[in-house]
Amino acid sequence: MTLAQMQTSYNGGELSRRMEGRVDQGLYGISTAEMFNFVPTIEGPAIKRPGFRYIWPAMAASLWLSEFIFSRTQAYVIEWGAGKVRFFTNGGLLETAPASGVAYEVVVPYTAAEAPDIVYQQSYDRLYLTHRAHPPAYLLRTSATTFTYGTLQLVGGPFSDGNSDPAITVTVTGALTVGGVATITASAPIFTAGMIGSPVQVEAKDFSDIRAWETGIDGVVAGTSTARSEGRVYLAASSGRTGTVQPTHTSGTEYDGTGIGMDINGKGPYGVAWTYQYDRFGIGTITAVSGGGTIATVTVTRAFPTSLSTVPSSLWALPAFSDAAGWPKIVLLAFGRLIFFTDFEIVGSVVADYGGGRVNMTPYDANGDLAPDMAFRRRLDISNPVLWAKVDRDTIIVGTADAEYVIRKTNTGEIFSGSNIECVPQSHYGASAVRPVQTGTSTLFVQKNGRKIREANYSLQSDRYEAPNISIWQRHILKSGARQLVFQQEPEEMLWVVRQDGVMALHPHVPEQEVRGFARAQHGGGRVLSAVSAPGGMGEIDELWTLVEAPAGGKSIELQAPWWEEGETAIEDAFFVDSGTTVIAPAGLVIHGATWLAGRTVVVLADGGVLPLVEVDGAGTLDLTAYLPAPPAKVTFGIPFQGRVKWLRPEVRTQAGTVQGKRKRLTSIVLRLLDTLGIKVDPGTGKPEYLIDRPGSAAMDRPIPLFSGDTTSRALGGKWESDAQGTIISDDPLPCTVVAHMPTLTLEGS
Repeated sequence: MTLAQMQTSYNGGELSRRMEGRVDQGLYGISTAEMFNFVPTIEGPAIKRPGFRYIWPAMAASLWLSEFIFSRTQAYVIEWGAGKVRFFTNGGLLETAPASGVAYEVVVPYTAAEAPDIVYQQSYDRLYLTHRAHPPAYLLRTSATTFTYGTLQLVGGPFSDGNSDPAITVTVTGALTVGGVATITASAPIFTAGMIGSPVQVEAKDFSDIRAWETGIDGVVAGTSTARSEGRVYLAASSGRTGTVQPTHTSGTEYDGTGIGMDINGKGPYGVAWTYQYDRFGIGTITAVSGGGTIATVTVTRAFPTSLSTVPSSLWALPAFSDAAGWPKIVLLAFGRLIFFTDFEIVGSVVADYGGGRVNMTPYDANGDLAPDMAFRRRLDISNPVLWAKVDRDTIIVGTADAEYVIRKTNTGEIFSGSNIECVPQSHYGASAVRPVQTGTSTLFVQKNGRKIREANYSLQSDRYEAPNISIWQRHILKSGARQLVFQQEPEEMLWVVRQDGVMALHPHVPEQEVRGFARAQHGGGRVLSAVSAPGGMGEIDELWTLVEAPAGGKSIELQAPWWEEGETAIEDAFFVDSGTTVIAPAGLVIHGATWLAGRTVVVLADGGVLPLVEVDGAGTLDLTAYLPAPPAKVTFGIPFQGRVKWLRPEVRTQAGTVQGKRKRLTSIVLRLLDTLGIKVDPGTGKPEYLIDRPGSAAMDRPIPLFSGDTTSRALGGKWESDAQGTIISDDPLPCTVVAHMPTLTLEGS
């Protein structure tokens, strides 16, 4: 019996082997047993992935790429090396001068191994950076071709919880005004060298040595008399009687009266000028530690009360961020604040008071009160450290090893502050430390084992974020574990997952279409260590950049070629090689300078025609004189890669039931294609058959024209077996889009 089958969609991608018996599922009919270097699409066809264009040799230590997106038309890719970074933009390296061949570099304190753990937050021309081993910092774009690195100046905090042992006291001596150098001496060793560069706060035990300000006090002497008011201390700048206006200012000098006329008792005139000195607590930045940890030298940033010189105080607080305490690991912009996360705490800046390399972390307002718009530090109700955080809607989604949470306002009508937030569990899958990506309306994150991808979306019905496993049908697709997530939005909405083994998994992520398919992509010239998506062109596309390590050593920065556009891209512009380049062939047909391909075998596309494999010599020279009679207009060459689509066991129903498990063989095949050349089908024998021949009307000195439509039925010598699975193969550097395949089967004994 002869049976025919037709598969019209491949957007189920590469199905898990555990699903090979689920012919009862609709997903079976749109999936494949293998999809390798092909991409499942929303519309249904499987398309061959683009190749990667060689851009520049990577630094030997490099392990990571990230993006710097100033705008859709001005974006950069950052390569993180050992203590320095490089930048790529407009399809090439940012150089010290145009065409200088010398990479523009900025010195940073991070090792190459630390780069994957850096969390960054873009804010216009500034990229905020956090890493738990380094102070918060930034990369600032100072022009289209220059950047600077700097450490963030955290002003006024943050501080850890105050001292709880009244027996441990400190005194502060020296120059106690702003800018002065003071010495803090403690009754116990509370300071460490790891606190140098961080702030310390000391509050006066009391103001018993300073008289309270009152109305009508006579005998005030300029430069000598002091008064306290609203927790602040003032020094008289003029002599006389106090007025009726209580001083409350926090800087400069102001009068407490008009200084004009007498009262009804003939007394007056009233009014003294008072200069603000300090309030109840002072702050200094630690510059040195001595005395076995009992002495800290500080530069005063907020004046200390003079009473601290003689009256020891137990009201002190050490820095919450330092080399000793650890630095924040995550940075976000949310609710008008720059927000930091440590393992178990959220720390927010003063609202709208960050920028220019300075962040106001002062928790008190001018009156010394803990106001809602001031900085805050709050411990979260979680049992495992925060691994990542993302802003979504009016919440912050947080991932930990055992659960996912949202941090949201307790009272939606009030400001987001330390006293107006709650941390609420949403799901209990547990996350890995891989940084999530956000698509149109979703947050995609990797589950704790590194092998599942979950999609967090808010559900109005359940009033929580739900996170289904979108890789549930492809449990094998991340078998080595996920290393990095990348989302490429234009022109294809594609999720790329860099795996630990250097293979990439990919998924056309369009939630409203419910595309379930994943496929695999392997670079023909090595393994991918990192990838990143950044706007390119005039902002209308998203470019995929990769850091590639070759098998014999050496690394390169490579840029994905444009996606093939059926009916628009010319065959001469096809780019389906890796570590490749395109040149205008010289008159002598000898191409020099391909040093990154030295000693490697490459495939060549000359004006759309495929040449035999050629070896690049040890000097990086490619000699085409034996293959071409005359120079072509355009030559593209690079490492070849093979694309494969292997279909599942055919499911055909007959009057006797399913053909599953029965011996059969593939006898012929028809493919429905778009803009395709160089395609073969292997019926399971290891002897693939080409399906597209040169038309009789085509000129012999020109490439075979691109083919669209149904191929002529081609006989296949398939084996008698129960599987009857064939593989569609594309290993020439040519485009391939498979719309449908139509195999014909012969059933044994019928």
